[in-house]
Amino acid sequence: MLKRFLFSVTCALFLLPTIQASAQQSQGETQYISDDLFTFLHSGPGRNYRILGSVVAGSEVTVLQTDSDSNYVEIVDDKDRTGWVDGEFVSPQKSLRELVPGLQQQLADATQSNNAQQDENDSLRQQFSELQSQNDRLTKQLKTLEQQNADFSQKLDAADQTEKMQWFTRGGIVALISLILGVIVAYLPKKRRKSDTWM
Repeated sequence: MLKRFLFSVTCALFLLPTIQASAQQSQGETQYISDDLFTFLHSGPGRNYRILGSVVAGSEVTVLQTDSDSNYVEIVDDKDRTGWVDGEFVSPQKSLRELVPGLQQQLADATQSNNAQQDENDSLRQQFSELQSQNDRLTKQLKTLEQQNADFSQKLDAADQTEKMQWFTRGGIVALISLILGVIVAYLPKKRRKSDTWM
């Protein structure tokens, strides 16, 4: 009795990976031949069955059923042939053959997007350079105008000072003339008045 139990447990342990692989390969599910060169398509679940042809690595296949004893999987390949292949070469993941064109397209799209972004960056840098040059020109013009304004203010101040000096000089001359005339008038001989006498 104990021997039978141990034998059953040992068989279960050996069959566990096969059962798990069978559970992973659901019927009717699309899967892929792994990235070997090819695998043979047999007429039955084992290597002893007649070879119907070969399935190229990366081909998309449809799983029909799995033989748990031999771990062979019945499939329909991309040429609509039905046969059996070793379950070791069947995977739910896309092969490189399937992935590479998509990755190449993604790379091409990313490269095109990167080139467009680079062109946009170049255009923005050109616009920034033009704006920087324009800003430099406007800054120089502003400095020139400020210098001209300072010169005009200095000239205006000088003219104002000159005008004040002219008014001061004219006022002094007028005051001097008035003073001289006052002195002259003061020293002029006065005429005597005739005395009113009665004859």
